[in-house]
Amino acid sequence: MEYECRQPQRLEIESYVIDLLLDYRAATTVYAYPTVWRLRLLWSSRVWEPAQDVQIWEDDAGHAIGFALLWRRWRESPYLALERVIHPALATDALVDAMLAWVVQRAQAISAEQAAPLTLFANRLHPAIHLDDPLETHGFTPIPSNPEQYNVYLKRALDTPLDEPSLPLGYTLRALQSIEELEVYAALSSFTAVDAEHRRETLASDEYCHLVAVDPPGDFAAYVECSFCRDEWTRTGQRVGWIDYIETRPEQQRRGLGLAVLLAGLRQLREWGAETAMLITASTNTPALALYEASGFERLDMPEIPGYESFITFDASLPLARESRP
Repeated sequence: MEYECRQPQRLEIESYVIDLLLDYRAATTVYAYPTVWRLRLLWSSRVWEPAQDVQIWEDDAGHAIGFALLWRRWRESPYLALERVIHPALATDALVDAMLAWVVQRAQAISAEQAAPLTLFANRLHPAIHLDDPLETHGFTPIPSNPEQYNVYLKRALDTPLDEPSLPLGYTLRALQSIEELEVYAALSSFTAVDAEHRRETLASDEYCHLVAVDPPGDFAAYVECSFCRDEWTRTGQRVGWIDYIETRPEQQRRGLGLAVLLAGLRQLREWGAETAMLITASTNTPALALYEASGFERLDMPEIPGYESFITFDASLPLARESRP
């Protein structure tokens, strides 16, 4: 197959890249990352040089057959992660090889820009993509599994009873109401910062919801974000919704707010028509796991895709990528 590689535009994420991701998820699993909304977040908030760190591969008819982005939690982070999506029916060994060659070359350029060594992470292709994955050929080595620290996927059916959210006296629960509230809302989160445009996008979408618990003085005390993808439901027939983020202010904890907003999020998913709720957390997040399992979630037996890493050694002899830019 003939193909070419290019840099996609931000606006193409809706009609082009998301369409590719939906094909991929339909052929692999709808119960794992990256979801549609997770990919949007990575592109908007974890890619620091969009013109350099995102690539799309097309066949000679102009159809997307592969997509990759290189993301990091902050610009000078010494840790880079590859997220790649390949069309399950159009994938080729040559495409997989080209993707890996691109990401290693780009990681080397970032190392030169930062004048520091980096660690590049990647996951092996999903088994449904029946191709050899030459990670070792491109300098990656397997990451030993850690029985103490790993991602836990949890699943809850929504056709069983859901308790009414119960709040302390004087607290209220409501949806985020306006763009003007976003700055205060963003300050509530302890997670890595999210791009303001992405926040506005989620607020405007009818497939994403922000629910907040408000204390008597009127301050945000806890929140939950939940989402679904209508197109994915249509393609797969599996009506899965996600609890994306949930958090309580440290000084407001132990008042039942986490359970209240979680139940509110589950009720929102069911109102949208979801039949199953999914979420992901770390195995070391013991309080969160206790909360989720007490509210009806069960661990999903879904083996993690093996992880790999490559250590990119800074080479002072390489020209800095920024010096070659116009």
